[in-house]
Amino acid sequence: MQFWQSFARTPMEHMPDLVQAAEDIGFTGVTISDHLVRPVEINTPYPYSADGKPVSTTHTPFAEPWVLITHLAGFTKTLRFMPSVYVLPLRDPVSVAKSLGSACVLTGERIDFGIGVGWMREEFAVTGQDFTTRGKRTDEMLEILAKLLTGEVVEYHGEFYDLPPLTMTPAPSKMPMILCGGESKAALRRAARLDGWLGVAYDFGEIPGVLAGVRAAREDAGTLDRPFEIVLAVKGGATPGQISELEEMGVTRMVLPPLMGDTAAEKMRQMRESARRVGL
Repeated sequence: MQFWQSFARTPMEHMPDLVQAAEDIGFTGVTISDHLVRPVEINTPYPYSADGKPVSTTHTPFAEPWVLITHLAGFTKTLRFMPSVYVLPLRDPVSVAKSLGSACVLTGERIDFGIGVGWMREEFAVTGQDFTTRGKRTDEMLEILAKLLTGEVVEYHGEFYDLPPLTMTPAPSKMPMILCGGESKAALRRAARLDGWLGVAYDFGEIPGVLAGVRAAREDAGTLDRPFEIVLAVKGGATPGQISELEEMGVTRMVLPPLMGDTAAEKMRQMRESARRVGL
């Protein structure tokens, strides 16, 4: 089992000290949140809260993920980084490939690519991207990324995107691992074709049912025989016994909850205490 620390809602100025501590403690990596903007008025229900209200506010910091990850990688040597999740269809595929490929090279390929199709219709309106086609566009974008990140001459002709023969460099030596978040049938089908699935935080008793859906999607896709990452968090934390049960269920990574408090010192204390509870 790998343990990752969530940096959701963490102020930028706290992160350099925290990533160094996370590496020293023994975390495999840290996760970074993503939004381009946070509209003041949001009418789209947030799918992961009981009341449909987002947990972020207009003051929640969301740095550009590739800028932040490349910056933080300079303070560490082995720590890995993953957006959780990067809202892929808010952007165009060529720009994403350029940023992702450059970040992979500059960080020594310590990036896993956690993606989602997004939930906030208002954010898509700001960027001029079609909210209703975001799933289909994501599928095409993934095909384009796989081509562009080879660094070879490629072309693409799809329903939404059309690329003439071209190359893009720098390119990483290998394609980064891609994991997909979301609980809809379409999201699980997409994840099953990729390298893994990203869950959110669940009560421990919910997890077997959630993972049954993931397994069913992999079975339908014919990918049960492939290596597959399953990533989630447990509400309230997990006991050592529960961690062993999660491993038996196929969970490969646990994300520890976001760090609270006003100071970096308080966040550091929480991170060390959470790490101690899971045995790091």
